[in-house]
Amino acid sequence: ALGRPLVRADQFSGGQAIDPMVFTDDDGQSYLYWGQGVARAVRLNADMVSFDPAQVRVITPAGYNEAPFVLKRNGTYYLMWSENDTRSEDYRVAYATGSTPYGPWTKRGIVLQKRLDVGIKGPGHHSVVRAPGTDSWHIAYHRFAVPAGNGTNREIAIDRMEFNTDGTIRPVVPTL
Repeated sequence: ALGRPLVRADQFSGGQAIDPMVFTDDDGQSYLYWGQGVARAVRLNADMVSFDPAQVRVITPAGYNEAPFVLKRNGTYYLMWSENDTRSEDYRVAYATGSTPYGPWTKRGIVLQKRLDVGIKGPGHHSVVRAPGTDSWHIAYHRFAVPAGNGTNREIAIDRMEFNTDGTIRPVVPTL
């Protein structure tokens, strides 16, 4: 749409300008999240291809590496991200909750991690979808290819993601 990157590699100090995702809130306002090493967020303009650089916020939670993803459920915002290096068998997905699209974020724990008993290593860099009109959620992610993959050779998987009655996310058990 622009013929150039929306976020330039040299535009902000610290981290890499990768792994973008857009979250659109109930009021129609969209936000852009991105970053490796440093997580950033900004309100997008109505054209969806511009923003005010002075409004960019750093929202990096403890343990954050890359792949920010935001969703909203029952009035609570969920920031999810990948921890550790993508080539590590310990690559995994963690999350925090907040009261606005910018947080403040309270880290809640790990959503998805390895299952060595069945050979699943490095599940991370995910996306979440909700079946329209339901409270049925699924998480899609990549992991080491089973049985002999490594951090470079990956496969895509999808599993159900469920919530506890208090709104916390139940740990996802990765399946074959």
